[in-house]
Amino acid sequence: MGAPPVDGQELRARAYLRAHQARPFGHDTPEEADMTAPPPPEEPRWWETGGPVDEQQPAVPPPVDQGSAPGVHVHIVPPTPPAPVDHAATDRRRRARRWVAAHGAAAFTGWTFGLYDAITHGLLEPAGRGATPAGLALAAFAYAGAEFVGERYGRILPRRWRPALLWVLRIPMATALLATALHAPNAHI
Repeated sequence: MGAPPVDGQELRARAYLRAHQARPFGHDTPEEADMTAPPPPEEPRWWETGGPVDEQQPAVPPPVDQGSAPGVHVHIVPPTPPAPVDHAATDRRRRARRWVAAHGAAAFTGWTFGLYDAITHGLLEPAGRGATPAGLALAAFAYAGAEFVGERYGRILPRRWRPALLWVLRIPMATALLATALHAPNAHI
């Protein structure tokens, strides 16, 4: 006892009716697919959103003008303008970095060519407790000499050589300050 055999013509007729969604008389239309919404996605975990969501403060939409037409309302919030740049402070920082780089390179040059050892062993160690004032006086004397020579004789050199001349003249001053800072008693670094 089974279902009666189905011949090829009947199968073709069923396929034709199915393709054109035709139903025989008296048959109800089959129920359409379930059109309910899919289940909502599970809420993201707190570590995926960046922290717990404060549910006490719901997002309040901006007030809608009562006289406007229904539809989508777009509110554009302009970005905050950038903070004003303080050119004077930027210039001071740039000049300070250049000063430290130039005088640090001058002190390193004095260290490399032995001027550091001459100042340390020839002036600061014999001075004992008076090494700090002696080192500062040597640095002030070297600075004054560099400025005098630079102003007086810098004019005879081409303009492009003047910064190099001033840097070379400040090597003794920078080396004296370095030696005073590193080896004088009661010097605080």
